Amino acid sequence: MDDETDAAGDDALPPLFRPGDGDSSDDSDDEEPDLDEGAVEDEDSSRRNMSSSSSQSSSMFDSSSAGSSMSDCSSVGSSLEDSTSSSSESMLSESSSSSSSADSDGVDDVNGLLHILDNILNASNDPWDHRRIDWEDHVAMLMNAGLFENEYRMTHGTFCKLRDILSPHLQRAEHNSRSSEPITPTHIMVAGLRVLYGGRTIDQSRIVGTGRTAAYDAVDDFIDAVNSASELDIRRPYTPEEWARINRGFRSKSFQEMLHGCVGALDGFFQRTNQPTRKETKNVTSYYSGHYESYGVNCQAITASDLGFLHFSVCAPGSTYDNVAFDHDEDLKSLVYSLPRGLYVVADAAYTLTESVLVPFTGAHRFDSANDAFNFYLSQLRIRVEMAFGRLVNKFRILSGKIERSLERVSAIIMACVRLHNFIIENDGLGLTLDDSDFELDEANEDEPEIRADPLAPLGMTYLPTVDHPNPDEPTPELVATLGTSSTRDATVEYIRSHGIGRPTHNIERKRRELGFVTSPSGHVRDREFVSPS
Repeated sequence: MDDETDAAGDDALPPLFRPGDGDSSDDSDDEEPDLDEGAVEDEDSSRRNMSSSSSQSSSMFDSSSAGSSMSDCSSVGSSLEDSTSSSSESMLSESSSSSSSADSDGVDDVNGLLHILDNILNASNDPWDHRRIDWEDHVAMLMNAGLFENEYRMTHGTFCKLRDILSPHLQRAEHNSRSSEPITPTHIMVAGLRVLYGGRTIDQSRIVGTGRTAAYDAVDDFIDAVNSASELDIRRPYTPEEWARINRGFRSKSFQEMLHGCVGALDGFFQRTNQPTRKETKNVTSYYSGHYESYGVNCQAITASDLGFLHFSVCAPGSTYDNVAFDHDEDLKSLVYSLPRGLYVVADAAYTLTESVLVPFTGAHRFDSANDAFNFYLSQLRIRVEMAFGRLVNKFRILSGKIERSLERVSAIIMACVRLHNFIIENDGLGLTLDDSDFELDEANEDEPEIRADPLAPLGMTYLPTVDHPNPDEPTPELVATLGTSSTRDATVEYIRSHGIGRPTHNIERKRRELGFVTSPSGHVRDREFVSPS
């Protein structure tokens, strides 16, 4: 009879409340053989009472669980609370005969569960009220510390001017904001600029005080606004006065105005990107550059002497050579080949030599002294485009690495950076003093040659040779432009050779130091290791 009672009691208990094997009556009898029959009967009676109490407690728990499971999980929190409340009343009525401790524990468990569910349901319905950045306080703090230009890469006046330009493109419907404060054009500009300067978008949500999705939308809206504003368009020169102003800038950078017909520096720019998808392009491998060992896009640019861009385009896949990308860019070719006679742009040897594009000598030709001098004077001006790229990437750090966006957004990001680059230079100038130490030449040279101007050139600045003609009364025939040749370069080299012009002395000394040779005070060229450091 005792065994049957114990078995029935064990089956009636839930698994969590069932006594372990170590509490069975058989194990108790084996562990305590010295107990008398009275003690055994008392123990069995106590165990039956415990089993009965546990059975009632189990019934109470099952009743409350059944009541809770019948509530509809998809209903609002009030339905769940009403259903559970009725279950609790039923539970309390059925448990009147149970012990007070079991009653209290069961109610506490149910109330705790209700509290957790209520918090979950209410949390999903109440949006977080983001606190926006206080722009006036933020500016005051930065201005007091002298850090505004360092933080936003422009003066406060230029920032305000940019905000006036972009505000019509950045208006938001304030009633759509889920927070108590709207997202203003200033907030959008702060988020967009910080991301272009190299910050993470998710960080801007905490700095500006927006949700994550709103931060991403703000950055995209800012980029689109910059590319849409006509005030930020890259303006190419058209009139002779505009070309003359640009030319004066390059003449001031050229030693003795040796190349005084230059109006631009041309070069390519490679921007790293993600691997494009098949949906974006059919030829994915064309975007991979073996030279840079990365996927990317080829950009073509022409800069002025002040490092502002006269032309910039994202025009070809990353594996495209610069001279091929140049041919693909119709706007660029139109700009270069429409230059007035006597004006030209300078480029590196990756481009094809023409009357409008001067490139350096390569191979064995560069060892000729006159050709070597020409290469130096050309590099003085061509370095301006390299400096422009360096300033662009250093200011907009998003360009220093891989842009992990679609090809369409990559182009938009690059062009937004270029347009802002020009806007900042136009309003703030170059700001920092650039290091032109490699090109600080001795302008007090008494042997400075006279530069002969061509009266046929519209600005009186060219090295185009005067073509001999048997009858001087007839007009000089037009030069025929041929790819791979340039009468302008040939005439410049001939002028350098005939006047004995070479590289400046300080540049020759620097080259010798780089090669490990120096000139002693007595004029002897010696290996660097024999010269005392003192």
